[in-house]
Amino acid sequence: MKRLMVGLLGLGVAWSATAADFYEVRGGIPNSLHFLKNDRVGNQYLFFIGNSVLAGTGLKDANLRYSAQMKKALKKHFPAAGMNETRHMQPGGSWFGLYRCSRGQAVFGEVICSGHLAILDFAADDRAVPVDEAKLAIEGLVRQVTIYRATHSRILVYTLTPEMLADYKAGRTPEYIRVSERIADHYGIPSLNLAKAAARRILAGEIAAEAFSADGVNPTDAGARIYADAVAEFIDALVAATPIPDKPAPVKLPPPLFPATDDNGRIVAYEDPEVKRAGGWKPGQASPIGPFRHVLVADGPGASLSLKFKGSEIGILDVADKGGADYEYAVDGAPFRRLAVPKDATGPVLRAVSLAKGLDRAADHELVLRTASAGAARMGGFLLNGTIADAHAGMDTLQRIDAIYAAMDPIRYTPPAGRFANIPKTVEKLRAGGDLRMVLLGDSIIGNTSGSSFELLLMRDYPKCKIIKIASTRSSTGCKYYREENRVEDYVLRHNPDLLVIGGISNGGDAEAVRSVVQQVRAKKPDTEVLLLTPVFGAMRDEHIKTWTREIDTTKSNFRWDMQKVAAEEKCAFFDMTGPWWEYIQSTGMTPGWFMGDAVHANARGCQIIGRLLQAWFRM
Repeated sequence: MKRLMVGLLGLGVAWSATAADFYEVRGGIPNSLHFLKNDRVGNQYLFFIGNSVLAGTGLKDANLRYSAQMKKALKKHFPAAGMNETRHMQPGGSWFGLYRCSRGQAVFGEVICSGHLAILDFAADDRAVPVDEAKLAIEGLVRQVTIYRATHSRILVYTLTPEMLADYKAGRTPEYIRVSERIADHYGIPSLNLAKAAARRILAGEIAAEAFSADGVNPTDAGARIYADAVAEFIDALVAATPIPDKPAPVKLPPPLFPATDDNGRIVAYEDPEVKRAGGWKPGQASPIGPFRHVLVADGPGASLSLKFKGSEIGILDVADKGGADYEYAVDGAPFRRLAVPKDATGPVLRAVSLAKGLDRAADHELVLRTASAGAARMGGFLLNGTIADAHAGMDTLQRIDAIYAAMDPIRYTPPAGRFANIPKTVEKLRAGGDLRMVLLGDSIIGNTSGSSFELLLMRDYPKCKIIKIASTRSSTGCKYYREENRVEDYVLRHNPDLLVIGGISNGGDAEAVRSVVQQVRAKKPDTEVLLLTPVFGAMRDEHIKTWTREIDTTKSNFRWDMQKVAAEEKCAFFDMTGPWWEYIQSTGMTPGWFMGDAVHANARGCQIIGRLLQAWFRM
């Protein structure tokens, strides 16, 4: 490839492109501009999905990767906005991207579309894919991102490949870019053609091809500077292109540009009730690689899985390893075909494989997959461009959480006596009836607490009481924030709580900040009762997990003990949830990821640990 690039340069064909012909602003990114201007969280995420170029492979200065330069360029216009880039590299190009941005990925353990600006870059990894296939994946991915959240802004990026350089040399627009630009036009999406910006400089003789990239794809530091210049110009144009709206406007998707496009890509977790297991499968086992939180393991032949679905494509997502088990699979009763472990596998790797495509998306289908040789099989899930039945369809929230909990080991927890001494009015309302206004204050873990729907369990236990639950949360935020600038007014007092519940993992170990919030609330509403919770969930490196003990360690200062002391001194109720929560997880024989949806937060099972512990704590 290097010889091809050098040879093309040597032909010396003139290049007539202008300085601004390598990008299109189209509809711009007005929603992102709104979020950046009105940043109240200090944690605005730009999510990039792509390949080795995005990762900065081969760069001596990692800050030259174009994702970092895009963040830098936006920061110039919005210096007060906190920005984080999340870079998601993957095999499979735009095809796998369609599944990776799906609406639910419990086992895969990522939150890809968590920001407001999606930058999609697949040109390098789509090189070996027929354009007629790539265009369906790209369009499906664009639609998938928007379906995930209608206020997402989107940008398409094309980086240089040897094939593209050859096309530009011959005066042609690369077919891949031509088709991608049709998609960008159809959806009004900005596009940044870094390939064209770089090719112009190479073909003009300003930089040698081998100086731009040693392998024709990943730029050197010199090549990355060319990309950086283009990124800066592009972002300036984007920011200037549209007024900043007062509020984000949902994007309305037009019909697909290509009739064959299917935008129902999703990762169906292996533990979904619609996945039927037979044989010696073991769920909830630790994965040797990320981002899986857990995998389904079978040793040797004879274990099988089946899944009924509607859709155009079905595949698998697993951990392949040397010496692992081969599979056999059949779709719709066809003869079984073999899927072997890759011959070049030298260690555990993520494998995403299509098993059948071009299926009638309106018809019913069934996949049967079985282990077919010695060795370990480690399944993560199924790649489905389509739909499956909802095992919880028709259930109300209480029935749904009961169904989730019924599949779990029961929680056995005996709360301490005397725990209600400081919340007598709450206890009276639970017993005798009336409205109980309960405000949950904290971070996204308190959001998980609210998501457990524990108040429904309490109202079932105490049918005379109506609990009005208000989740007053802010991502990654604890009482160090809430105690300042009279924020208790907006976050607590305006909700007129009878019971204030404070918890989460974002208090920074500062129990005195919690005390300050309690005192401020009671200064204006003295009759407010308070329940303090110690942390649950979070990252494995967090102190409450790293140094966990079943009972609170009273031999040295720590947050759990400090919270207990604040509760006693401020006459608050106190629930050391950390102890029984982690004890339960350890007792199940499952890896902690079995109860988590990402690196920090609870999934539906994890939420039920929280909810059922609170139910037990409140039980009289």
